Amino acid sequence: MRAQISIEVALMTGLAILVIVSLVNVQFERFSLARELGEAGEAKMIGTLIAGAINNAYANGKGFQVYLSEEQVNFTRLGEAEKMYGLGVSLPIIINNTAREIVIAKNMSKTGGSFWNVTVPIIPNNVVRLNPSAEYPELTVRNNGTNILIYADAAHINTVG
Repeated sequence: MRAQISIEVALMTGLAILVIVSLVNVQFERFSLARELGEAGEAKMIGTLIAGAINNAYANGKGFQVYLSEEQVNFTRLGEAEKMYGLGVSLPIIINNTAREIVIAKNMSKTGGSFWNVTVPIIPNNVVRLNPSAEYPELTVRNNGTNILIYADAAHINTVG
């Protein structure tokens, strides 16, 4: 009789361990999904902020400019997140003049995925990237009457098309 109770206790203990491990695994997946959704939202917010600056400079005409500070768009933190965790926004952010959109790639390789893109539409198709200067610091968007100029490091923002 004692041996039968020991086997039943061992089986119940094993079953309890399997249930607990399964619940922990489900919870871990939820945390990963929540983090990925947060990063996707962050990528969309950054794209919307840059698109808003470009559209405002375009709509307000020659001489209008918008400066986005590092508190608004923190490229350093975005780049470090990708290096440290293997997740996050992949720099540079691409401004596609042909498609009239900002394309932000997100790296999902750490969780077994690949890259996927967040796109935000813009109005103009004449955006040109220039290197920052003392007069026009990083992430200044300016309308010079012919083009929309965005002053940013090529490692952070680039234009195509």
